[in-house]
Amino acid sequence: MLKILEEITRIDSTSGNEDEIKNYVSDWFEDLGFRTKTDSAGNLIVRGNSDLWFITHLDTVPRISEFRVEGEYAYGTGVADAKGSIAAILLAAEGIEEMNLNFAFLVDEEEGGTGSKHFARNYSGRAVVMEPTEMKLAEKQLGSAEVVLEFRGVSAHGAYWNGGVNAIELAMREILKLKEKYRFSVQEISGGSDLYAIPDSCRVRLSFIFDFGDDYETFREMVESLPVEFEVLEFYEPIECDSIPEIERHVRERTVMLSWTDAYNLKKAGWKVTIWGPGNLEDCHTDRERVRIADVKRCAEIIRRVNEEVVE
Repeated sequence: MLKILEEITRIDSTSGNEDEIKNYVSDWFEDLGFRTKTDSAGNLIVRGNSDLWFITHLDTVPRISEFRVEGEYAYGTGVADAKGSIAAILLAAEGIEEMNLNFAFLVDEEEGGTGSKHFARNYSGRAVVMEPTEMKLAEKQLGSAEVVLEFRGVSAHGAYWNGGVNAIELAMREILKLKEKYRFSVQEISGGSDLYAIPDSCRVRLSFIFDFGDDYETFREMVESLPVEFEVLEFYEPIECDSIPEIERHVRERTVMLSWTDAYNLKKAGWKVTIWGPGNLEDCHTDRERVRIADVKRCAEIIRRVNEEVVE
């Protein structure tokens, strides 16, 4: 299993560059005697004999760290998000004689979600969307929004610490006010220069998290009330996860998925979905990204059992 995980993690599969890992996964299934197909969006599909799918994504964010093993963990960009899930599926497939489950390996999850949009419209059923949840089943996926705020000030010579209107300081004050009411992270901030001048502009990109009860109109009214120019880049409401008994027999612990996943597009297209997989989301997209090796093995065993039970 560790060899599989190392090989697929070392493959560069940044969004838009999924062909090499797609070929690896396809060859793996074909060598085991299972047929695969690639749809018009670039998703890799393996069909079985039930309505239950295990789905994950092929792409990663740009590489931050290389694969390595330390103690009980494997580290590296993509190792949890979501190549630990891919490795678990491939390991599980080795022990499957009759393919009852369906598998889908989607493209473009980290960027526009075009893979899951296409897939959700062209297939139907129930899905376990594999993402890093520390092997817990998600009860819901929180909503999210990306907003860009443009603060405008008045420039002055840098020696006049109280002169002009400092756009960066305006941004800092508004951000601290927002922190009292909303859950968000500052994803990006830019402003000022090396001219030794009070900055007259500051651009801030914020990522908000929403639960049920928050809606787009309330959110937009808040943004519109700010003394800034703004652009809402995206807004996704939260979704409830569904009961899928075949996986619930083996997984008792529950959690909440804080980030957008492909489950959103499936749910909106009428699928029943839940979210589950190895790895800790908090470490993903950082140089600390890791997955517990034993969890990948356990994940594979659960998939094998579900494959046997799904047609009972």
